[in-house]
Amino acid sequence: MNSSIITGFRKMIDVNTPIICIQDYDFARIDALIGEVVGFKNVYEWNPATGKTDFRTKESKQDEPLERFLDFYVKEELFKPIDKYLVLKDVQDYVNEQPGGTGYLDPVKTKIKTQLQLIAQRRLYDRSFSTTIIIVSTYIHLPQELEKYASYLDITFPNDEEIKELIDWHVEVNDYKENFNEGDMEKLMPSLKGLTCFEIDRMLDMAMSSNGTLTAEDQSMILQHKKQMVRKSGLLELVDTPANLDSIGGMNALKAYLLKKEKIIKNIGEAMSHNVAVPKGVFIVGMPGCGKSLCAKASAALFNTPLLKMDMGSMMGKYVGESEGNLRRAIQIAEAAAPCVLWIDEIEKAFSGIGGNDIMTRMFGYFLSWMQDKTSSVYVIATANNADNLPPELKRKGRFDEIFCVNLPTEEERKAIFKVHLKKKGHGHLEPSEKLIENTKGFNGADIEAVVNEAMEEVYINKKPLTIEVLEKIALQTISISKSCKQQIENMRKVFAESSFKDATTGKI
Repeated sequence: MNSSIITGFRKMIDVNTPIICIQDYDFARIDALIGEVVGFKNVYEWNPATGKTDFRTKESKQDEPLERFLDFYVKEELFKPIDKYLVLKDVQDYVNEQPGGTGYLDPVKTKIKTQLQLIAQRRLYDRSFSTTIIIVSTYIHLPQELEKYASYLDITFPNDEEIKELIDWHVEVNDYKENFNEGDMEKLMPSLKGLTCFEIDRMLDMAMSSNGTLTAEDQSMILQHKKQMVRKSGLLELVDTPANLDSIGGMNALKAYLLKKEKIIKNIGEAMSHNVAVPKGVFIVGMPGCGKSLCAKASAALFNTPLLKMDMGSMMGKYVGESEGNLRRAIQIAEAAAPCVLWIDEIEKAFSGIGGNDIMTRMFGYFLSWMQDKTSSVYVIATANNADNLPPELKRKGRFDEIFCVNLPTEEERKAIFKVHLKKKGHGHLEPSEKLIENTKGFNGADIEAVVNEAMEEVYINKKPLTIEVLEKIALQTISISKSCKQQIENMRKVFAESSFKDATTGKI
Protein backbone atom coordinates (compact mmCIF):
# COMPACT_ATOMS: atom_id res chain seq x y z
CA MET A 1 0.00 0.00 0.00
CA ASN A 2 1.24 3.48 -0.90
CA SER A 3 2.91 5.11 2.11
CA SER A 4 0.97 8.35 1.55
CA ILE A 5 -2.32 6.46 1.97
CA ILE A 6 -1.12 4.91 5.22
CA THR A 7 0.09 8.29 6.50
CA GLY A 8 -3.21 9.96 5.57
CA PHE A 9 -5.24 7.25 7.31
CA ARG A 10 -3.12 7.52 10.48
CA LYS A 11 -3.61 11.29 10.57
CA MET A 12 -7.38 10.89 10.38
CA ILE A 13 -7.27 8.47 13.31
CA ASP A 14 -4.95 10.74 15.32
CA VAL A 15 -7.20 13.81 14.99
CA ASN A 16 -10.28 11.84 16.12
CA THR A 17 -12.14 11.90 12.81
CA PRO A 18 -15.62 10.51 13.69
CA ILE A 19 -16.42 8.93 10.29
CA ILE A 20 -13.75 7.85 7.77
CA CYS A 21 -15.03 7.00 4.31
CA ILE A 22 -12.99 4.76 1.99
CA GLN A 23 -14.39 4.36 -1.50
CA ASP A 24 -12.92 1.23 -3.04
CA TYR A 25 -14.09 -2.19 -4.21
CA ASP A 26 -10.96 -4.13 -3.21
CA PHE A 27 -12.10 -4.96 0.33
CA ALA A 28 -9.16 -7.30 0.97
CA ARG A 29 -6.69 -4.48 0.29
CA ILE A 30 -8.63 -2.08 2.53
CA ASP A 31 -8.78 -4.69 5.31
CA ALA A 32 -5.00 -4.98 5.09
CA LEU A 33 -4.71 -1.17 5.35
CA ILE A 34 -6.97 -1.04 8.43
CA GLY A 35 -5.07 -3.92 10.02
CA GLU A 36 -1.73 -2.22 9.41
CA VAL A 37 -2.83 1.11 10.90
CA VAL A 38 -5.07 0.13 13.83
CA GLY A 39 -4.40 -3.58 14.23
CA PHE A 40 -7.04 -6.30 14.37
CA LYS A 41 -8.10 -6.02 18.00
CA ASN A 42 -11.27 -4.09 18.81
CA VAL A 43 -12.21 -3.87 15.12
CA TYR A 44 -15.85 -4.85 14.55
CA GLU A 45 -17.21 -5.44 11.06
CA TRP A 46 -20.75 -5.42 9.71
CA ASN A 47 -21.79 -6.12 6.14
CA PRO A 48 -25.15 -6.97 4.52
CA ALA A 49 -24.12 -10.53 3.65
CA THR A 50 -22.93 -11.91 7.00
CA GLY A 51 -24.08 -9.29 9.50
CA LYS A 52 -21.75 -8.93 12.49
CA THR A 53 -18.47 -10.44 11.29
CA ASP A 54 -15.07 -11.28 12.74
CA PHE A 55 -12.80 -8.73 11.04
CA ARG A 56 -9.80 -11.07 10.93
CA THR A 57 -11.36 -14.44 10.04
CA LYS A 58 -14.47 -13.13 8.22
CA GLU A 59 -16.64 -15.61 10.10
CA SER A 60 -20.20 -14.50 10.76
CA LYS A 61 -20.72 -13.83 14.46
CA GLN A 62 -24.37 -12.93 14.39
CA ASP A 63 -26.77 -12.26 11.51
CA GLU A 64 -28.26 -9.15 13.09
CA PRO A 65 -29.60 -6.02 11.35
CA LEU A 66 -27.41 -2.93 11.17
CA GLU A 67 -29.55 -0.85 13.54
CA ARG A 68 -29.18 -3.48 16.28
CA PHE A 69 -25.42 -3.70 15.67
CA LEU A 70 -25.09 0.08 16.02
CA ASP A 71 -27.43 0.31 18.98
CA PHE A 72 -24.92 -1.68 21.00
CA TYR A 73 -22.25 1.00 20.43
CA VAL A 74 -24.51 4.01 20.87
CA LYS A 75 -24.80 2.90 24.52
CA GLU A 76 -21.06 2.50 24.90
CA GLU A 77 -20.94 4.05 28.34
CA LEU A 78 -21.25 0.45 29.48
CA PHE A 79 -17.82 -0.34 28.03
CA LYS A 80 -14.26 0.43 29.02
CA PRO A 81 -12.87 3.59 27.32
CA ILE A 82 -10.65 1.84 24.77
CA ASP A 83 -10.20 2.58 21.06
CA LYS A 84 -12.76 0.72 18.96
CA TYR A 85 -13.40 0.76 15.20
CA LEU A 86 -16.68 -0.06 13.45
CA VAL A 87 -16.01 -1.16 9.86
CA LEU A 88 -19.27 -0.88 7.93
CA LYS A 89 -19.15 -2.32 4.42
CA ASP A 90 -21.57 -1.57 1.56
CA VAL A 91 -24.02 0.32 3.77
CA GLN A 92 -24.88 2.91 1.10
CA ASP A 93 -28.45 1.67 0.78
CA TYR A 94 -28.92 1.68 4.55
CA VAL A 95 -28.28 5.40 5.11
CA ASN A 96 -29.74 7.14 2.05
CA GLU A 97 -33.35 7.80 1.15
CA GLN A 98 -34.25 7.14 -2.48
CA PRO A 99 -34.06 10.37 -4.55
CA GLY A 100 -37.34 11.68 -5.90
CA GLY A 101 -39.39 9.46 -3.63
CA THR A 102 -42.96 9.81 -2.40
CA GLY A 103 -41.96 11.68 0.73
CA TYR A 104 -42.20 8.51 2.87
CA LEU A 105 -39.30 8.25 5.29
CA ASP A 106 -38.09 4.76 6.11
CA PRO A 107 -37.99 4.60 9.93
CA VAL A 108 -35.14 2.06 9.86
CA LYS A 109 -32.94 4.30 7.69
CA THR A 110 -33.81 7.29 9.82
CA LYS A 111 -32.77 5.38 12.93
CA ILE A 112 -29.48 4.24 11.37
CA LYS A 113 -28.60 7.80 10.34
CA THR A 114 -29.37 9.05 13.84
CA GLN A 115 -27.31 6.28 15.43
CA LEU A 116 -24.30 7.13 13.26
CA GLN A 117 -24.79 10.81 14.04
CA LEU A 118 -24.88 10.16 17.81
CA ILE A 119 -21.71 8.04 17.64
CA ALA A 120 -19.96 10.74 15.59
CA GLN A 121 -20.99 13.51 17.98
CA ARG A 122 -19.82 11.59 21.04
CA ARG A 123 -16.51 10.84 19.29
CA LEU A 124 -15.98 14.60 18.96
CA TYR A 125 -17.14 15.82 22.38
CA ASP A 126 -16.78 12.93 24.84
CA ARG A 127 -13.13 12.14 25.68
CA SER A 128 -14.08 8.85 27.30
CA PHE A 129 -15.80 7.72 24.09
CA SER A 130 -13.36 6.43 21.46
CA THR A 131 -15.31 4.65 18.74
CA THR A 132 -14.44 5.49 15.13
CA ILE A 133 -16.70 4.60 12.20
CA ILE A 134 -14.99 3.40 9.02
CA ILE A 135 -17.33 3.12 6.02
CA VAL A 136 -15.96 1.03 3.14
CA SER A 137 -17.96 0.84 -0.07
CA THR A 138 -17.61 0.78 -3.83
CA TYR A 139 -19.71 3.94 -3.89
CA ILE A 140 -20.27 6.32 -0.99
CA HIS A 141 -22.71 9.21 -0.78
CA LEU A 142 -23.53 10.26 2.77
CA PRO A 143 -26.71 12.16 3.63
CA GLN A 144 -26.31 15.76 4.79
CA GLU A 145 -26.86 14.75 8.42
CA LEU A 146 -23.60 12.76 8.36
CA GLU A 147 -21.51 14.59 5.75
CA LYS A 148 -20.11 17.18 8.17
CA TYR A 149 -18.68 14.49 10.44
CA ALA A 150 -16.93 12.58 7.67
CA SER A 151 -13.54 12.70 5.95
CA TYR A 152 -12.73 10.80 2.76
CA LEU A 153 -9.53 8.83 2.39
CA ASP A 154 -8.34 8.89 -1.22
CA ILE A 155 -7.09 5.50 -2.37
CA THR A 156 -4.62 6.55 -5.04
CA PHE A 157 -3.46 4.34 -7.86
CA PRO A 158 -0.23 2.42 -7.29
CA ASN A 159 2.98 4.26 -8.20
CA ASP A 160 5.89 2.88 -10.21
CA GLU A 161 7.51 1.27 -7.18
CA GLU A 162 4.31 -0.55 -6.18
CA ILE A 163 3.71 -1.77 -9.74
CA LYS A 164 7.27 -3.13 -9.88
CA GLU A 165 6.74 -4.91 -6.56
CA LEU A 166 3.55 -6.54 -7.90
CA ILE A 167 5.32 -7.69 -11.08
CA ASP A 168 8.31 -8.99 -9.08
CA TRP A 169 5.95 -10.89 -6.76
CA HIS A 170 4.17 -12.60 -9.66
CA VAL A 171 7.48 -13.46 -11.34
CA GLU A 172 8.88 -14.92 -8.12
CA VAL A 173 5.76 -16.89 -7.15
CA ASN A 174 5.55 -18.42 -10.62
CA ASP A 175 9.31 -19.02 -10.82
CA TYR A 176 9.88 -16.97 -13.99
CA LYS A 177 12.99 -15.09 -12.85
CA GLU A 178 15.27 -16.69 -15.43
CA ASN A 179 13.02 -15.70 -18.34
CA PHE A 180 12.07 -12.20 -17.14
CA ASN A 181 14.45 -9.27 -17.59
CA GLU A 182 14.58 -5.51 -17.05
CA GLY A 183 13.53 -4.85 -20.64
CA ASP A 184 10.31 -6.79 -20.07
CA MET A 185 9.68 -4.74 -16.93
CA GLU A 186 10.12 -1.40 -18.73
CA LYS A 187 7.74 -2.37 -21.52
CA LEU A 188 5.01 -3.71 -19.21
CA MET A 189 5.06 -0.80 -16.74
CA PRO A 190 3.29 1.85 -18.91
CA SER A 191 0.49 -0.61 -19.76
CA LEU A 192 -0.27 -1.18 -16.08
CA LYS A 193 -0.35 2.47 -15.00
CA GLY A 194 -3.77 3.83 -14.08
CA LEU A 195 -4.99 0.44 -12.80
CA THR A 196 -5.65 -0.54 -9.19
CA CYS A 197 -3.56 -3.23 -7.45
CA PHE A 198 -6.50 -5.60 -7.82
CA GLU A 199 -6.71 -4.96 -11.57
CA ILE A 200 -2.94 -5.30 -12.01
CA ASP A 201 -3.04 -8.66 -10.22
CA ARG A 202 -5.77 -9.81 -12.60
CA MET A 203 -3.87 -8.58 -15.65
CA LEU A 204 -0.68 -10.37 -14.65
CA ASP A 205 -2.56 -13.58 -13.81
CA MET A 206 -4.29 -13.51 -17.21
CA ALA A 207 -1.01 -12.85 -19.00
CA MET A 208 0.65 -15.79 -17.31
CA SER A 209 -2.27 -18.14 -17.86
CA SER A 210 -2.45 -17.30 -21.58
CA ASN A 211 1.08 -18.38 -22.48
CA GLY A 212 2.58 -19.80 -19.30
CA THR A 213 5.04 -16.96 -18.81
CA LEU A 214 5.31 -13.18 -18.49
CA THR A 215 7.17 -11.15 -21.11
CA ALA A 216 6.96 -7.84 -22.95
CA GLU A 217 4.85 -9.64 -25.58
CA ASP A 218 1.96 -9.64 -23.11
CA GLN A 219 1.71 -5.86 -23.43
CA SER A 220 -0.87 -5.93 -26.23
CA MET A 221 -3.13 -8.34 -24.33
CA ILE A 222 -2.87 -6.21 -21.18
CA LEU A 223 -3.76 -3.07 -23.17
CA GLN A 224 -6.88 -4.73 -24.60
CA HIS A 225 -8.14 -5.65 -21.14
CA LYS A 226 -7.13 -2.26 -19.80
CA LYS A 227 -9.40 -0.61 -22.37
CA GLN A 228 -12.31 -2.65 -21.05
CA MET A 229 -11.54 -1.72 -17.45
CA VAL A 230 -11.21 1.99 -18.21
CA ARG A 231 -14.47 1.85 -20.18
CA LYS A 232 -16.24 0.14 -17.27
CA SER A 233 -15.38 3.10 -15.07
CA GLY A 234 -17.80 5.12 -17.18
CA LEU A 235 -15.54 8.15 -16.81
CA LEU A 236 -12.81 7.75 -19.42
CA GLU A 237 -12.27 5.81 -22.61
CA LEU A 238 -8.93 4.45 -23.79
CA VAL A 239 -8.84 5.33 -27.50
CA ASP A 240 -6.83 3.61 -30.23
CA THR A 241 -4.36 5.93 -31.96
CA PRO A 242 -3.73 4.59 -35.48
CA ALA A 243 -3.49 8.15 -36.83
CA ASN A 244 -0.23 10.06 -37.10
CA LEU A 245 0.71 13.56 -38.22
CA ASP A 246 1.00 12.34 -41.83
CA SER A 247 -2.74 11.60 -41.67
CA ILE A 248 -3.44 15.31 -41.23
CA GLY A 249 -3.54 17.50 -44.31
CA GLY A 250 -2.52 21.10 -43.65
CA MET A 251 -2.43 22.73 -40.20
CA ASN A 252 1.34 23.07 -40.56
CA ALA A 253 1.76 25.48 -37.63
CA LEU A 254 -0.14 23.19 -35.24
CA LYS A 255 1.81 20.14 -36.40
CA ALA A 256 5.12 21.98 -35.97
CA TYR A 257 4.03 22.98 -32.47
CA LEU A 258 3.23 19.36 -31.55
CA LEU A 259 6.58 18.17 -32.92
CA LYS A 260 8.31 20.66 -30.63
CA LYS A 261 6.34 19.38 -27.63
CA GLU A 262 7.24 15.81 -28.57
CA LYS A 263 10.91 16.48 -27.84
CA ILE A 264 10.02 17.61 -24.32
CA ILE A 265 7.42 14.95 -23.49
CA LYS A 266 9.61 12.06 -24.66
CA ASN A 267 12.52 13.38 -22.57
CA ILE A 268 10.55 14.91 -19.71
CA GLY A 269 13.03 13.95 -16.99
CA GLU A 270 15.99 15.54 -18.75
CA ALA A 271 13.90 18.59 -19.74
CA MET A 272 12.81 19.19 -16.14
CA SER A 273 16.42 18.97 -14.98
CA HIS A 274 17.07 21.94 -17.29
CA ASN A 275 14.17 23.86 -15.68
CA VAL A 276 11.81 23.28 -18.60
CA ALA A 277 8.19 23.42 -17.42
CA VAL A 278 6.03 20.32 -17.83
CA PRO A 279 3.76 20.94 -20.88
CA LYS A 280 0.15 21.52 -19.84
CA GLY A 281 -1.70 21.07 -23.11
CA VAL A 282 -3.25 22.73 -26.13
CA PHE A 283 -6.74 24.08 -26.84
CA ILE A 284 -7.97 23.60 -30.42
CA VAL A 285 -11.02 25.58 -31.50
CA GLY A 286 -12.49 25.41 -34.97
CA MET A 287 -14.99 24.40 -37.57
CA PRO A 288 -16.60 20.95 -37.30
CA GLY A 289 -14.96 18.25 -39.41
CA CYS A 290 -11.67 20.09 -39.81
CA GLY A 291 -9.43 17.57 -38.04
CA LYS A 292 -9.46 18.57 -34.36
CA SER A 293 -10.20 15.02 -33.17
CA LEU A 294 -7.63 13.66 -35.60
CA CYS A 295 -5.05 15.98 -34.05
CA ALA A 296 -5.75 14.55 -30.59
CA LYS A 297 -5.28 10.98 -31.84
CA ALA A 298 -2.18 11.86 -33.84
CA SER A 299 -0.65 13.65 -30.84
CA ALA A 300 -0.90 10.56 -28.63
CA ALA A 301 0.70 8.48 -31.38
CA LEU A 302 3.42 11.11 -31.81
CA PHE A 303 4.19 11.20 -28.07
CA ASN A 304 3.93 7.39 -27.88
CA THR A 305 1.51 7.65 -24.95
CA PRO A 306 -2.01 6.31 -24.28
CA LEU A 307 -4.96 8.52 -25.27
CA LEU A 308 -7.71 8.87 -22.66
CA LYS A 309 -10.92 10.52 -23.80
CA MET A 310 -13.10 12.32 -21.26
CA ASP A 311 -16.81 12.78 -21.91
CA MET A 312 -17.96 15.61 -19.65
CA GLY A 313 -21.56 14.40 -19.91
CA SER A 314 -20.61 11.12 -18.22
CA MET A 315 -19.30 13.07 -15.21
CA MET A 316 -22.79 14.19 -14.19
CA GLY A 317 -24.34 12.33 -11.25
CA LYS A 318 -27.70 12.48 -9.52
CA TYR A 319 -26.40 13.06 -5.98
CA VAL A 320 -24.94 16.22 -4.48
CA GLY A 321 -21.16 16.12 -4.88
CA GLU A 322 -21.21 13.07 -7.16
CA SER A 323 -20.37 15.00 -10.34
CA GLU A 324 -17.36 16.71 -8.74
CA GLY A 325 -16.26 13.36 -7.35
CA ASN A 326 -16.47 11.77 -10.80
CA LEU A 327 -14.31 14.54 -12.27
CA ARG A 328 -11.71 14.10 -9.51
CA ARG A 329 -11.70 10.35 -10.06
CA ALA A 330 -11.26 10.74 -13.83
CA ILE A 331 -8.32 13.09 -13.31
CA GLN A 332 -6.81 10.65 -10.80
CA ILE A 333 -6.98 7.89 -13.43
CA ALA A 334 -5.32 10.15 -15.99
CA GLU A 335 -2.54 11.17 -13.59
CA ALA A 336 -1.93 7.55 -12.63
CA ALA A 337 -1.63 6.65 -16.32
CA ALA A 338 0.83 9.51 -17.01
CA PRO A 339 2.57 10.15 -19.31
CA CYS A 340 -0.61 10.25 -21.36
CA VAL A 341 -2.81 12.52 -23.46
CA LEU A 342 -6.16 13.48 -21.93
CA TRP A 343 -8.57 14.46 -24.70
CA ILE A 344 -11.61 16.52 -23.69
CA ASP A 345 -13.85 16.63 -26.75
CA GLU A 346 -16.40 19.43 -27.28
CA ILE A 347 -15.48 21.09 -24.00
CA GLU A 348 -17.89 23.93 -24.75
CA LYS A 349 -20.85 21.62 -24.05
CA ALA A 350 -19.73 21.40 -20.44
CA PHE A 351 -18.44 24.86 -19.64
CA SER A 352 -20.24 27.31 -21.95
CA GLY A 353 -22.32 29.86 -20.07
CA ILE A 354 -21.49 28.57 -16.58
CA GLY A 355 -22.82 30.57 -13.65
CA GLY A 356 -26.44 29.45 -13.67
CA ASN A 357 -25.48 25.90 -12.75
CA ASP A 358 -23.79 25.50 -9.36
CA ILE A 359 -22.58 21.97 -10.10
CA MET A 360 -20.90 22.94 -13.37
CA THR A 361 -19.42 26.04 -11.74
CA ARG A 362 -17.78 23.90 -9.04
CA MET A 363 -16.55 21.39 -11.62
CA PHE A 364 -15.17 24.21 -13.75
CA GLY A 365 -13.36 25.69 -10.75
CA TYR A 366 -11.80 22.34 -9.89
CA PHE A 367 -10.72 21.77 -13.51
CA LEU A 368 -9.13 25.24 -13.73
CA SER A 369 -7.26 24.76 -10.45
CA TRP A 370 -5.94 21.41 -11.61
CA MET A 371 -4.81 22.82 -14.97
CA GLN A 372 -3.13 25.77 -13.24
CA ASP A 373 -1.24 23.70 -10.67
CA LYS A 374 -0.71 20.53 -12.71
CA THR A 375 2.78 19.06 -12.44
CA SER A 376 2.07 15.58 -13.83
CA SER A 377 2.88 14.68 -17.43
CA VAL A 378 -0.79 14.56 -18.47
CA TYR A 379 -0.96 16.50 -21.73
CA VAL A 380 -4.48 17.92 -22.08
CA ILE A 381 -5.95 18.43 -25.54
CA ALA A 382 -9.30 20.21 -25.41
CA THR A 383 -11.32 20.63 -28.58
CA ALA A 384 -14.31 22.88 -29.21
CA ASN A 385 -16.53 23.68 -32.18
CA ASN A 386 -17.74 26.93 -30.68
CA ALA A 387 -15.82 29.28 -28.40
CA ASP A 388 -18.44 32.05 -28.19
CA ASN A 389 -19.64 31.41 -24.65
CA LEU A 390 -16.57 29.83 -23.12
CA PRO A 391 -15.48 31.66 -19.95
CA PRO A 392 -12.35 33.80 -20.41
CA GLU A 393 -10.59 32.00 -17.52
CA LEU A 394 -10.38 28.90 -19.70
CA LYS A 395 -8.74 30.72 -22.58
CA ARG A 396 -6.01 32.65 -20.80
CA LYS A 397 -2.36 31.60 -20.59
CA GLY A 398 -1.52 29.40 -17.64
CA ARG A 399 -4.30 26.93 -18.30
CA PHE A 400 -3.18 25.76 -21.75
CA ASP A 401 0.22 26.40 -23.30
CA GLU A 402 -1.38 27.58 -26.53
CA ILE A 403 -4.74 28.01 -28.26
CA PHE A 404 -5.08 27.30 -31.98
CA CYS A 405 -8.01 28.07 -34.26
CA VAL A 406 -8.74 25.79 -37.20
CA ASN A 407 -10.32 27.49 -40.20
CA LEU A 408 -11.71 25.84 -43.31
CA PRO A 409 -8.75 24.44 -45.30
CA THR A 410 -6.98 26.60 -47.83
CA GLU A 411 -6.34 25.50 -51.42
CA GLU A 412 -2.99 23.94 -50.50
CA GLU A 413 -4.54 22.21 -47.49
CA ARG A 414 -7.44 20.83 -49.53
CA LYS A 415 -4.91 19.43 -51.97
CA ALA A 416 -2.95 17.84 -49.11
CA ILE A 417 -6.14 16.36 -47.61
CA PHE A 418 -7.11 14.82 -50.96
CA LYS A 419 -3.67 13.25 -51.20
CA VAL A 420 -3.98 11.75 -47.72
CA HIS A 421 -7.35 10.12 -48.47
CA LEU A 422 -6.42 9.00 -51.98
CA LYS A 423 -3.28 7.36 -50.61
CA LYS A 424 -5.38 5.52 -48.00
CA LYS A 425 -7.57 4.15 -50.81
CA GLY A 426 -4.58 3.00 -52.84
CA HIS A 427 -4.72 5.86 -55.36
CA GLY A 428 -1.81 7.96 -54.16
CA HIS A 429 -0.63 8.33 -57.78
CA LEU A 430 -3.56 10.63 -58.61
CA GLU A 431 -2.76 14.34 -58.50
CA PRO A 432 -5.69 16.64 -57.48
CA SER A 433 -6.45 19.09 -60.29
CA GLU A 434 -6.98 22.83 -59.98
CA LYS A 435 -10.61 22.29 -60.96
CA LEU A 436 -11.09 19.75 -58.16
CA ILE A 437 -9.57 22.15 -55.64
CA GLU A 438 -11.80 24.95 -56.94
CA ASN A 439 -14.91 22.73 -56.79
CA THR A 440 -14.19 22.00 -53.12
CA LYS A 441 -13.89 25.62 -52.00
CA GLY A 442 -15.56 25.90 -48.57
CA PHE A 443 -15.20 22.15 -47.89
CA ASN A 444 -13.82 20.87 -44.61
CA GLY A 445 -11.76 17.72 -44.17
CA ALA A 446 -14.84 15.56 -43.57
CA ASP A 447 -16.46 16.87 -46.77
CA ILE A 448 -13.36 15.96 -48.78
CA GLU A 449 -13.23 12.48 -47.25
CA ALA A 450 -16.90 12.04 -48.16
CA VAL A 451 -16.14 13.00 -51.79
CA VAL A 452 -13.38 10.37 -51.99
CA ASN A 453 -15.57 7.69 -50.36
CA GLU A 454 -18.49 8.38 -52.71
CA ALA A 455 -16.15 8.29 -55.69
CA MET A 456 -14.87 4.89 -54.60
CA GLU A 457 -18.46 3.61 -54.40
CA GLU A 458 -19.31 4.92 -57.86
CA VAL A 459 -16.31 3.40 -59.62
CA TYR A 460 -16.93 0.08 -57.86
CA ILE A 461 -20.58 -0.03 -58.92
CA ASN A 462 -19.81 1.03 -62.50
CA LYS A 463 -16.70 -1.16 -62.70
CA LYS A 464 -14.58 1.79 -63.87
CA PRO A 465 -11.20 3.11 -62.69
CA LEU A 466 -11.05 6.09 -60.38
CA THR A 467 -10.16 9.32 -62.16
CA ILE A 468 -9.83 12.96 -61.17
CA GLU A 469 -12.86 13.70 -63.40
CA VAL A 470 -15.04 11.44 -61.24
CA LEU A 471 -13.90 13.31 -58.13
CA GLU A 472 -14.59 16.68 -59.80
CA LYS A 473 -18.15 15.63 -60.69
CA ILE A 474 -18.97 14.34 -57.20
CA ALA A 475 -17.47 17.45 -55.57
CA LEU A 476 -19.88 19.63 -57.58
CA GLN A 477 -22.82 17.55 -56.31
CA THR A 478 -21.75 17.69 -52.65
CA ILE A 479 -23.25 20.24 -50.25
CA SER A 480 -20.32 21.54 -48.23
CA ILE A 481 -20.30 22.69 -44.63
CA SER A 482 -19.87 26.28 -45.77
CA LYS A 483 -23.36 26.07 -47.28
CA SER A 484 -25.11 23.95 -44.65
CA CYS A 485 -23.64 25.82 -41.65
CA LYS A 486 -23.13 29.26 -43.18
CA GLN A 487 -24.20 31.29 -40.13
CA GLN A 488 -22.15 29.20 -37.68
CA ILE A 489 -19.05 29.59 -39.82
CA GLU A 490 -19.53 33.36 -40.04
CA ASN A 491 -19.85 33.53 -36.26
CA MET A 492 -16.69 31.46 -35.81
CA ARG A 493 -14.73 33.69 -38.17
CA LYS A 494 -15.87 36.71 -36.18
CA VAL A 495 -14.72 35.09 -32.93
CA PHE A 496 -11.33 34.22 -34.46
CA ALA A 497 -10.90 37.77 -35.76
CA GLU A 498 -11.57 39.22 -32.29
CA SER A 499 -9.48 36.69 -30.36
CA SER A 500 -5.78 36.12 -29.85
CA PHE A 501 -5.87 32.50 -31.04
CA LYS A 502 -3.08 31.27 -33.29
CA ASP A 503 -4.00 30.11 -36.77
CA ALA A 504 -3.35 26.37 -37.07
CA THR A 505 -2.08 26.84 -40.62
CA THR A 506 0.12 29.93 -40.44
CA GLY A 507 0.80 30.23 -36.71
CA LYS A 508 -0.16 33.90 -36.88
CA ILE A 509 -2.53 35.52 -34.37
